[in-house]
Amino acid sequence: MNPITDYYSKLPENVKNFFDRQYRDSYELLEASRHPKTGLYADGFMTLGENPDYRCSVAATGVGLIGLCVADLEGWEENAAEKVTTTLRALRGEIEGCTVARDEATGFFAHFVDMETGENIHSEISTIDTSIVVAGALFAGHHFKDKAPHILEMAEALLKEIDWSVVVADKETGVINMVVKEGKGTLPLPAYNEYVIVAYLALLGQPENEDIQDLWYKNFAENKIKDLPIVNYRDIPVLTDSAGKNFLSSFVHQFPFYLVPNYGDSQVYREFYENACTADRLKWKELDDVPSYVWGYGAGPNDGLFGGYHADKINNAPHDIASAYIVAGFLPVYPAGIHDLYALYKLHIPYDVYTNENDKEDERKFRGAYQYGLHRYSWWHLEQPERWYPTKVTLIDWSSMLYGLAAFKRGMNFFTDRLTKVEEK
Repeated sequence: MNPITDYYSKLPENVKNFFDRQYRDSYELLEASRHPKTGLYADGFMTLGENPDYRCSVAATGVGLIGLCVADLEGWEENAAEKVTTTLRALRGEIEGCTVARDEATGFFAHFVDMETGENIHSEISTIDTSIVVAGALFAGHHFKDKAPHILEMAEALLKEIDWSVVVADKETGVINMVVKEGKGTLPLPAYNEYVIVAYLALLGQPENEDIQDLWYKNFAENKIKDLPIVNYRDIPVLTDSAGKNFLSSFVHQFPFYLVPNYGDSQVYREFYENACTADRLKWKELDDVPSYVWGYGAGPNDGLFGGYHADKINNAPHDIASAYIVAGFLPVYPAGIHDLYALYKLHIPYDVYTNENDKEDERKFRGAYQYGLHRYSWWHLEQPERWYPTKVTLIDWSSMLYGLAAFKRGMNFFTDRLTKVEEK
């Protein structure tokens, strides 16, 4: 059992009421995106359309598995273990009519599949998406190990049936292959990035593989974090993938924090994580006419406003779209961020009580666009007559909202206790 933190218990009543609503809704959005038969999760929730979308994201399915653990802990979902089991059966090809597309030689999953049949939907075989769904499965396995021990058995079988060796592109510098094609790794990506999760899962899956050992211990082990490339925002060192050059979207820092227990427990990584949070907040303060509670360089769709999906970051954020879920993801190192989210809710996006007697169509669209709470928004369009109504919430990006709120209320050990640490040398 994870006790309630002082951060949560000492919230003012009005902020706590908002927190409770947004926390529950962060799970309910996932539930609304789940296929009832296969337990697979849609890539995104369509705010003004029908759900669930037919296109499953394997990474979103990993988020959904963790969401079920949160719902079980909070008492929101009585059948959470059964739902997890259904999802894992689908991933392992045990549900009639559903075979989730995988690379035959290595076992890695396709990024996007039909959520009913599992058929590949014109997508790559992805190492990061596979890693996120396997991490979610293992997380659920440890969460339900007493109540439903078969879940951990299924999760560990899923981990072991993948040939992780193909992710290693350059074990000396931490370069990891993003895609598997015809049984071989391709599209290498230099460290540092969210593919730390891939290296972590690879070592869990094949701990005796020397190339995988070198990939982790020469690049990503705790004593190597300080040697990863950095870029300075003002005088603040932030981890990046190319020393002294580009900044990364804030989600890149958040995913390893929650899904790699060696990083979630690391004081070294926590300091870099806090730096990433501070840099994000300070950069927003350079913009004109933006209050202090508006910040968050995340990734997500801009449909109907400025084009498609984009991973926003410092010095590369077209039109400065803010992502509220990034604020939530940083709550373990910036707990005051809950008041930033509350201010945004109270002053601009009162999603559960909004009315507009003069324009019922605006009311309908606004309540639909934000029916599960704060997500991606344009500060400059919130109060305009021609308002932007976000039409989609991508679940993988939304995960930071769920994870951050869960950690704020239950502590980071809710995450670090449910995934196995790899041995440090």
